[in-house]
Amino acid sequence: MLCVCSATAPGGPLDKFAEKRISRTDLGGGIASVYIADLDTGEELADIDGARAMVPASNMKLLTSGAALFVLGDEFVFRTKLIVDETATPATLIIKGDGDPALGDPAIFIGEEPGVTLDTLFDQIGSALTGAGVDEIGRILVDDRVLDRNYTHPCWPIEQLNRWYCAQVGGLNFHTNVINVYTTPSSGGTPIVNLQPDAGWVDFRIKAKSDMKKRDTAWVSRPSKSNSFTLHGNVASKSEIPVAIDTPPLFAGQLLATELEKRGVQIGDEDSYPEDMVRLVEPSDWYASSRTIAVITTPLSDVLGRTNTDSHNLYAEALLKRIGHEITSDPGSWENGATVIRMLLTEKLGAGAAESTIISDGSGMCRENRVSPKTMTAWIGALSRSDHWAMFRDSLATPGQGTLRNRFLDDSLDSAFYGKSGYLKGMYALSGVLVHPRSGQRVVFSIMLNDVKPGTTSLNAKPLIDSIVEEIDAWMSAKARSASFGG
Repeated sequence: MLCVCSATAPGGPLDKFAEKRISRTDLGGGIASVYIADLDTGEELADIDGARAMVPASNMKLLTSGAALFVLGDEFVFRTKLIVDETATPATLIIKGDGDPALGDPAIFIGEEPGVTLDTLFDQIGSALTGAGVDEIGRILVDDRVLDRNYTHPCWPIEQLNRWYCAQVGGLNFHTNVINVYTTPSSGGTPIVNLQPDAGWVDFRIKAKSDMKKRDTAWVSRPSKSNSFTLHGNVASKSEIPVAIDTPPLFAGQLLATELEKRGVQIGDEDSYPEDMVRLVEPSDWYASSRTIAVITTPLSDVLGRTNTDSHNLYAEALLKRIGHEITSDPGSWENGATVIRMLLTEKLGAGAAESTIISDGSGMCRENRVSPKTMTAWIGALSRSDHWAMFRDSLATPGQGTLRNRFLDDSLDSAFYGKSGYLKGMYALSGVLVHPRSGQRVVFSIMLNDVKPGTTSLNAKPLIDSIVEEIDAWMSAKARSASFGG
C-alpha cells in the first residue's frame, strides 16, 4: 500500500513544481487535487490537497474496472445463452442475458474478420436454431434477471437520456443500446433515413427538412420510457446520429425476433408480428433449460478495453451491476455494485478510503461520485501488486489511442504511459502510471480539477494536467540519467 506521510513530513520532489504550475493557472476559481507516488516503493512524490474527495468524472471507471477484475477474475467470460423450451408447442425461445455490454457492439466484432456485420451475427443465430431442428417459435422470453430493471440512473441528466453516453443498462444489451440514425439529404425536401439496427417496428417520425444550402442541424428526440423517435432540424449532409433506446432487454428480444423471421424461423402464427411475441420474464415464469442452442461469449478483457481505453459508459455500468450480482446472487444493481466496491476499498486500502469515497454509478456520469486522488493512486497500487495487473494496465489508454488520441503525441514523453482521462462540464481528471524505459521506475499519479469555470478558463485545464504529467516524466528521466552516471 502506498505510504501515508505525516503532516510534518518534508514535501516530495515534485511538490514545488505542481504547486507553482497550479498557482499560475487560471481555473476560474476551480480547485485542484494532485497525488503522485512511486508505484513500487510507495514514496510520496507530491501531495497537493491529495486527500480531498473530488468529482472523478470518468476516472470512476478505474474503480469499477479494477473491482471487476478482483471479483470476476481475468478468465471471466460473459455468456448470453439461447435456450429452447420444447415443453410447449410450438417451442419457446429464451434469451438468457448475462449483462454483457458488448453483445452486438460493432466496435467489438466488426473488423475482427473481413465482411463481418450485424447480419453475420443474426445469420449464425438463425443457423444454430434451424440446424437444431427449430424452425418455429411460439414466443420469445427475455430472461434479463441477472441485472435489475432500473435501466437509468436517477442522477443522470434528464435532458441527455437520449444520448448514446446515457444509454440504459440491462441484463440483456445489444448494439450498445442505441439505434444509429443515418440521414441523407434529398432534393425533394424530406431527408432519407435508415436505421441500424433495422428496427422497423419502432415509431420513427421525420419532422426535419433537407436544404443543402443551409447548416446541418439534424437531431433526434426520444421521450422517456418510449421507443418513439423524431428527427428534427435540417439535413444538409450525410450524418450518423446515435440515439439511446428504451428498455434494452425487450428491444433486443424484438430485434432478434424480426431477424429470425427473415431467416426462415417462424415467430408466432402467420398473422402475428414477430416483435409482438416477445416479453420479459416474470417471477412466475418457469422454463426447462435442457436445450441450450447457442452461447455468445465475450471475454472480460474486451469489456475492460472498451471501459477504460474508449471510456464507454454502458460498459462500466454493466460491470458495476454485474459484480453486484456476482457477490449477492441478487439482480445486479447500482446499490449492490457500489457496496461491493466499498467492501473492496476497505479490504485493499483500509476503512478510511472506503468512508471518504462516494460511489453512485460506475462510469462517472453522476456528479455525486467522490474519490480522492490519494485513494485513486492507492487503488492502482493495489492492482499493481495483484495477479490482475497486466490485464488492468493493458485496458488503459496510451498516447494516441482512445481518449488519449490527441494527447502526449510526437514522443513528448520518454516514459510509457497508461492512463484514464475524465471529463464532465467543469470537471477534469487524469490518472495513470508512467514507466521509464531505462530505469524501469514506475510512478503512479492522479490529478483532478473540479469547478473549473466555463469559457476561456476551461481551456487551461488539460494543459495544466498534461504539464504535470510531462514534469513527472522529465523528473524520472533526470533521475535515470543521474543513476547511469553514478550521480
